Amino acid sequence: MTVLLTHGYFIADDPKEQVIMRPYPPLGLLYVAGHLREAGHDVRVYDSTFGTFDGLIEHVVSVRPACLGIYVNLMTRANVVRIMRHVRKLHGMAALPIVLGGPETRNHAANFLSAGADVCVVGEGERTMEEAIAALSGDRSSLARVDGIAYLDAHGATVFTNEREKQRDMAALALPARDLIDLGAYQRAWKQRHGHSTLNVSTMRGCPYTCKWCSRAVYGLSYRRRPVEKVIDELATIQRDHAPDRIWFVDDVFTISHKWLAEFAEELERRSLRIAYECITRADRMNDEVIALLKRSGCVQVWIGAESGSQRIIDAMDRR
Repeated sequence: MTVLLTHGYFIADDPKEQVIMRPYPPLGLLYVAGHLREAGHDVRVYDSTFGTFDGLIEHVVSVRPACLGIYVNLMTRANVVRIMRHVRKLHGMAALPIVLGGPETRNHAANFLSAGADVCVVGEGERTMEEAIAALSGDRSSLARVDGIAYLDAHGATVFTNEREKQRDMAALALPARDLIDLGAYQRAWKQRHGHSTLNVSTMRGCPYTCKWCSRAVYGLSYRRRPVEKVIDELATIQRDHAPDRIWFVDDVFTISHKWLAEFAEELERRSLRIAYECITRADRMNDEVIALLKRSGCVQVWIGAESGSQRIIDAMDRR
């Protein structure tokens, strides 16, 4: 069936980001798109970052999808509710199945469902979205057998199904469907403001640390890493097709595994692939050997959250 995915973030409505201008493609949404496409669906993406609310609504009318999927986070939840309410008023779309996913759904499912969502995906979205779409297109009573969702039962009560088991085989993940959006818009925005272009890549899911302020609503307290070969295959494709000046690794702690990092550096050299990249890590996962591996593999900048100069506050955060 035709599935339309979007996310409801509009840079034109964000004066702070217009000053900073560091936009990145909606990677999580593109992972879901890639998975659904491999499952046989006709997937479209309206990337609202450089779009407008009216443009999004016009796209829904034009595509007339069999299902609308929307990613929602803290910044976009008001927009997402507005989008749902507007879509419900469109001619012939009052019953359009709407599925929400992202970090906000776990704690606010009841609110989103009462605002018009049919299903909230709780946790990782690829397999859950595929199964939820199948249930919504047939006997909706089968939603009870879809792990990792919330929905309203016949009495209007919010029902959470069993927690979905996390994706273990990271090599089996479909690649993000980057071809479904205009990556050039992001690269031009970066180039004009910062003098270099950049694209985002994920090599892992989850984080084993327990910092109290960090959301684990999607990937949980875990550490699952994609094989080095798969990551470098993706980097080679990105370099060939889009030639960004830099890569931004979105992983919570890029240097968590020193063994993986060493294999990464070695495989890049074996393939004679040179990339410049930035990453995030923790001070306690850095040492002289790691710094040498980062430099050797092309790292130009490392971001570390110092969080606080007070040990009492750091302990209260459970920064370990």
